[in-house]
Amino acid sequence: MAAEERARARGEERFRALVQNSSDVIVVVDAAGTIAYVSPSIEGALGYPPQAVLGIPWLALAHPDDAVRLRQPSAHLPPVPGARSTTEVRARHQDGTWRQLELISTDLRHEPDIRGIVVNARDITERKTFEAQLQHQAFHDALTGLPNRALFLDRLAHVLARVRQAACVGVLFLDLDRFKVVNDSLGHAAGDQLLCAVAARLTACVRQEDTVARLGGDEFAILLSDMAEASQAVRMAERILQALDSPLHLGEHTVVTATSIGIAIGAAGGTGADLLRDADVALYRAKTEGRGRYAVFDAAMHAQALERLKLEADLRQALERGEFEVYYQPKVALATGRLAGLEALVRWHHPQRGLVAPAAFIPLAEESGLIRPIGQWVLEEACRQTRSWREQMPDVALSISVNLSACQLRQPTLLADVARALRESGVDPCCIELEMTESVAMEHAETTITTLQQLKALGVHLAIDDFGTGYSSLGYLQRFPVDVLKIDRAFVAGLRRDNAEASIVHAVVSLGHALGLTVVAEGMETAEESDQVHALGCDLAQGYYFARPLPREQAGAYIRRQHQGAA
Repeated sequence: MAAEERARARGEERFRALVQNSSDVIVVVDAAGTIAYVSPSIEGALGYPPQAVLGIPWLALAHPDDAVRLRQPSAHLPPVPGARSTTEVRARHQDGTWRQLELISTDLRHEPDIRGIVVNARDITERKTFEAQLQHQAFHDALTGLPNRALFLDRLAHVLARVRQAACVGVLFLDLDRFKVVNDSLGHAAGDQLLCAVAARLTACVRQEDTVARLGGDEFAILLSDMAEASQAVRMAERILQALDSPLHLGEHTVVTATSIGIAIGAAGGTGADLLRDADVALYRAKTEGRGRYAVFDAAMHAQALERLKLEADLRQALERGEFEVYYQPKVALATGRLAGLEALVRWHHPQRGLVAPAAFIPLAEESGLIRPIGQWVLEEACRQTRSWREQMPDVALSISVNLSACQLRQPTLLADVARALRESGVDPCCIELEMTESVAMEHAETTITTLQQLKALGVHLAIDDFGTGYSSLGYLQRFPVDVLKIDRAFVAGLRRDNAEASIVHAVVSLGHALGLTVVAEGMETAEESDQVHALGCDLAQGYYFARPLPREQAGAYIRRQHQGAA
């Protein structure tokens, strides 16, 4: 008997040693729900000395919401003697904060030495905080702190599921106009500041129950829940356009930005993915109509979007199928009326649609990035054809101009691409003129200067197209190593009705000549316009009055006629 007593005493000592040195808090709760025993580790976990909590109800330490739940025995007590159950509870620290505890409860009320429930409490506050951070990161944008696409779609689905029958839901899809210019010119840090500033302004525009989300890049979405009428979404779009119209201060830089907005209206029974897609389609319409505005989705837009998708799919295969053809539009010397060169223009012969207008596929090619391979093909084809015509008519001084897109001008391989086209065709570089629009040239002016200097070193001529529609400064124009200025057709069309247009054309001609450039007027449609631009000093002109863009064979015949007439 004495041996049994000593063995039990040694066991109790070992148990006490384990409990006393455990980082977990060991609590024994008696049948009345009060704390009969607590290990010293409670002071490290919750800040209370053990004697301060002995004899108090154990739920007095629990968060009131958790205490309500745990008052039900089934919520935390094991179902049978000796079994265990696990739950989580928020417990009040002595400093007033709340700690997250994981409780493992074992029912030992049947044990005569215990006669209570043994609760092993482990502090999991850091783990829960980390889990909450991961949860937040999974559903929020790291830069702006706004909900991300996943959370936006989740909230949109919930709103659509519970929207009242008479109410509706609005989704605004927007992106920033010319955000890339800010990012590239001022750096990514400034771009990030701009996104955060825009996020703050958008949040200030909406109601508390609405959601502003960043979907990625410079794209944002706004969920307007439980609207009484669709016009509320339009008013919100107008408010946002006005809010973003004010300058933004990014450190020492002041930036003026704008946005295009697509609006879609949904009702009970709709899907979030469809509503966001419709808003995206409307956004595309807003951008094509001039940017800095909004458009409301309608069913016709969806059909147009599907049509555009089909056209893009066909466009991707058009090059390998040989559906493109280069047409050539003559440029005429106004002083003599003789051929001075041609501009190479791409045309698409679609197997079902026939001849697709450039306005229908060039913007699509630019957006999809297909303009680069198409543009390179046009350059190579124009070089080959120029060499061929020069061989057939060696006495003809022939120059062919080819357009460079913004995508091509930004391409690191542009110099190599042009050099290869010249080399493989064997054409004299001085017979090739590369054109870029004024706005494209000015988008990254300093980089453009370097690129143009490198192209110039290959021996090609360079032209600024659509001059007068962009924002060139005289300083940059002087530094661009170009040979030709082409006056945009909008100024030519206005000559018949506006003396101011004539003054602008005259000023551009004078500027071009002062810089030693050849000046070309585009869009000639009448003899009167031709006479006017000639009188204003333009050197060359092109347009339907002289000739429409011609297929290769017709262009060759035109050149021969001009050459024979001159002879």
